[in-house]
Amino acid sequence: MKKLLQLLLILGLGMLHAQAQAQQGKIKGQLTDSTTREAMPAATVVLLNAKDSSVASTTMTDTKGNFELTSVADGAYRLYVSFLGYKPLNKALQVNPEHREIALGNILMGHKGVDLNTVEIIDEKPPIVVKKDTLEFNADAFKTRENAVVEDLLKKLPGVTVDKDGAITAQGETVTKVLVDGKPFFGNDPKLATKNLPANIIDKVQLIDKKSDQAQFTGIDDGQTEKTINITIKKDKKKGMFGRATAGYGTDDRYGMSLSLNRFRENQQMSLLGGGNNVNNMGYTQQDQMSFSSAGGGRGGGGRGGGGGMRGVSMNQGGGNNAGITRNWNTGLNFNQDFGKKLIVNGSYFFNDTKKDVEQKQETQSFAQDIDKNPTTNYTNSDSKSQTDNSNNRFAARIEYTIDSMHSLIFSPSLSLTNGNSYSVTNNVSLNTTRDTINKGVTVNDGAGNNTNIGGSLLFRKRFKKQGRSLSANFNYSNSNNDQQNYVKSSFFYFKEDSLNAFNQRNQINTDSRNEGVNLTYTEPVGRDRYLEANYGVTKYNSTSTKYTYDYDDGKGEYNIMNDSLSNIFSNSTLNQQAGLSLRTTKLKYDYSFGLNVLFNHLDNTTHSFLTGKDTLIQQRTVNFAPQASFNYMFSKSKRLRINYNGSTQQPTVQQLAPVPDNSNQLYVQLGNPDLKPSFNNNLNINFNQFNNITFRGMFASLNGSYSINKIINATTLDNTTGKQTVRPVNVNGFYNLRGMVHNSIPLSKTPGQNLNTGTTVGYSRDVIMVNGNTSYSGTLQLSQSANVNYMYKELLDVSVGGSVNYNAVHYTQATNANQTDTRYLDYNINTDFNINLPLGFMIGSDITCTMNRGRPVGYNLTSTMWNANVSKYVFPKKQGMIKVQGFDLLRQYVSISRSVADNYIQDTQSNVLQQYFMVSFTYFLNRFGGNTKGGERGNRMGFPGGRGGGGGFRPGRGF
Repeated sequence: MKKLLQLLLILGLGMLHAQAQAQQGKIKGQLTDSTTREAMPAATVVLLNAKDSSVASTTMTDTKGNFELTSVADGAYRLYVSFLGYKPLNKALQVNPEHREIALGNILMGHKGVDLNTVEIIDEKPPIVVKKDTLEFNADAFKTRENAVVEDLLKKLPGVTVDKDGAITAQGETVTKVLVDGKPFFGNDPKLATKNLPANIIDKVQLIDKKSDQAQFTGIDDGQTEKTINITIKKDKKKGMFGRATAGYGTDDRYGMSLSLNRFRENQQMSLLGGGNNVNNMGYTQQDQMSFSSAGGGRGGGGRGGGGGMRGVSMNQGGGNNAGITRNWNTGLNFNQDFGKKLIVNGSYFFNDTKKDVEQKQETQSFAQDIDKNPTTNYTNSDSKSQTDNSNNRFAARIEYTIDSMHSLIFSPSLSLTNGNSYSVTNNVSLNTTRDTINKGVTVNDGAGNNTNIGGSLLFRKRFKKQGRSLSANFNYSNSNNDQQNYVKSSFFYFKEDSLNAFNQRNQINTDSRNEGVNLTYTEPVGRDRYLEANYGVTKYNSTSTKYTYDYDDGKGEYNIMNDSLSNIFSNSTLNQQAGLSLRTTKLKYDYSFGLNVLFNHLDNTTHSFLTGKDTLIQQRTVNFAPQASFNYMFSKSKRLRINYNGSTQQPTVQQLAPVPDNSNQLYVQLGNPDLKPSFNNNLNINFNQFNNITFRGMFASLNGSYSINKIINATTLDNTTGKQTVRPVNVNGFYNLRGMVHNSIPLSKTPGQNLNTGTTVGYSRDVIMVNGNTSYSGTLQLSQSANVNYMYKELLDVSVGGSVNYNAVHYTQATNANQTDTRYLDYNINTDFNINLPLGFMIGSDITCTMNRGRPVGYNLTSTMWNANVSKYVFPKKQGMIKVQGFDLLRQYVSISRSVADNYIQDTQSNVLQQYFMVSFTYFLNRFGGNTKGGERGNRMGFPGGRGGGGGFRPGRGF
């Protein structure tokens, strides 16, 4: 079936391509200055469809002023030519069987209104503009279907990829923020903007290396950038009301509904979102979710404590949100208002309630050595069922007040309230090296809790009359309170000891953390192009964690017997101070800086033991030197090199410091370590970006490396007789990693949006492993190659085809497993997504994802094929409505497999997934701008009668 689908797709594309080849035309010419007769390189040449001004093709002149537009279909066009300082030209053209090749010869560009039998137009823009830190795309140049959303537009931009969960990668970097006209949209969640705002209101999409608020104010680059997308709204769409409402119902009681309503004014934006479904469709990024230390998940159903990073790739077929069955309800309000030129207010509120049911089976291999240092391997097979229910209210705001031209304030408060419940049942069977059973048991966890996070920052900035002299003070505060009550019931039989170990306990846990600090920065010019920056910061961390454990009293039927060995009160007080000095030099084509920061850390840990009745105080004093350096070079406005080095510290968590055991999983007991030191990380980043203005070809490369001192990992003690593991976080040295990426964007035609995007990643990391007191090292190699093609044929077909191969290999420098010192596995992924427009407003669409896992244990080398399809039709005279019928997982071959490699173990997991269902939905579109009630304006102007992605209906793991 899969081969047949692939063959049909290839044949279909081949016939369309052959038909297009037979009707291709060519337009060529040369641009010269009307006065000097000199050639004009790098001028923008755009071919527009005469009927609706949509972009048919585009190019730029070469060094001799020549241009050529190929693959031009028959039809009426307007040739639009623009160049900075010259009047744009507009010429009518007709391509037909009698005029396949049009040679325009020498075209003269005139200064200041010279008219060479042309008509000046002022609204056309080149498809792509390259600026210093920004790559800007003209949204109208990239065709999207009627009623598409921003996410659909982003998929067509060169160098931009969007995965099935909606995560955005641009130029090889993860996009962490999406702004609307430079303002936040629902805080820092990119998905809420890209999955809900319609594409037809977008004027430009800007990829920005966003500088910090401090650097934007002073004009001095501090080296802190964040990959950001800013979408600007068309002028005629800044006043109006628009949105959509969808409701659907399907087989197996599957349902979904959503609402997006926006009201924009020149100086105001208001957006209301809401919805609910039980088809794994999140549409937003989960934040501030409750996690329970004894509520399932992780190894053997008991969760993994702090320390010990994951190595290798943990891959989930079909997206991270698709393991298990998720039901969610959500609503939110976003508000932006400009009160004159001095005050800008942004605020958002978002509520979500998410319930998730997960069934999993796992196979875990744990490597160790026995008392004679012979390699051993234990195997744990488990199956579990868990249910979590989290509700979260979060509020965020940003208030920017410009006092005058020299002073400004930015206040950013935030509040999050979370309630959670979790229940899980896990069955475990452990085997030794010879596959003999060593233990068998069941664990039940039941937890409930709430969490409150409140925080904010206040940034004061002052410029002095002397250019380059500035002072800023950034005040930060946060407070978090976590209150949980967990019930743990566990029973295990250990075969070699012929003993049964059972307990039934209630844990009452409260953690209160508070941080407050201030950072001062002063800049002073020390020459025409040099600036000295001095900074000092101080932060105070305070946290208190109490844990009371009660054993169950069978006689009274209550949890009233206090377990002194598992109860304590732990407090942590840390004072961090940082002082630094750096010198920055700024030239025309390059800039560089270097400096040194000194970090002082004072830590006091106090533990009260109920078992001994005594308090234990541990004090630490550490000093770290953190050099910083950066170098930026602009070969041209479209080619740039950035090199940045910095050092940073990471504090251990309260859970890692608290010395109380977490025995919620008998086979995996977690201890704390109050002697932990902060880890220090050295990071080096090299980035090279290049984008060709003429060919629209881009290449983005990066090399990242890090080296850690006092990295926190889990030291593991494995009892080969019982299969029990005890882990305790410790500080180690010897960790480093390197990662290189190259992303290419290659245009397939002169029509914007038809690209080949490729990505190559090579990574290697070296980690430290401590098992049974023995230290060893592991090296992990990761290789990844991906490619994706977007293709559009007129208004009939819109298709994307892609694939990836991921190779992972883990090598242990000291053998811990006699039979398997190295681990290698592969993941293959092939996907296609296409939509076809039919007469009378009908559309058909389909997406297929096939993933193959190889190199895993028996039962986990699976092939997953997910095939979804839909048929839809617009209704009402102005196409305000759409009826859609869709089917999910038509082949019933969708599975979820993941693998993780960490510390001394390899774990393979298979999870339940959403099964096949069918759904019918109806969507109503609202588009009213300046009195215009015509729906789908941009889609109609582009000549698309159909809808893709944003056309209503529900697609698991995607927006709707």
